[in-house]
This record gives sequence, C-alpha cells and structure tokens, in this order.
Amino acid sequence: MKNQNISKKVETLILEVLNIENLPLNACAENVKQWDSLAHLSIASKIEKEFQLRIHEKNINKFNSVKNIVKEIEICKKKKP
Repeated sequence: MKNQNISKKVETLILEVLNIENLPLNACAENVKQWDSLAHLSIASKIEKEFQLRIHEKNINKFNSVKNIVKEIEICKKKKP
C-alpha cells in the first residue's frame, strides 16, 4: 500500500473518531482540540483494526499525528512477514 493511500485512510479514520469534517494540513494532537487522550486511544484502536497491526506500549505515543501514524504503519508493515 502506497504512502498516499495510507495517509488518506488514516485521515478518514481520524475524522471519523474525532467527529469533525476537516483536518489541518499537519494534524496532530497538539493542534486539533478534539484529539484528546481518549480520542488517541480510539484512533490507535481503529488503526490496529484497519491495518491489522499491533500497537505496543513502547510506540503508542508515536501515534500523535497523521505524519507519525503513517510512518509507524509503514514500519510495522515492513516488520510483518
């Protein structure tokens, strides 16, 4: 799956979880007020289901922006056999 496709899916999931219509270009937990700690966990859960990944305690904090989420998904996909 290409980076652009991953990014679009991630954005769609985040919009759904946060129940908003638009994300800033560099959307992250710091610049989207709806992206609180509960939303963070919901986003992580949806990402796990959608991309069939397992997010661990050591990297869950890296799922704090669209850019970082896409990067982590790519890393996890490379590790998968």
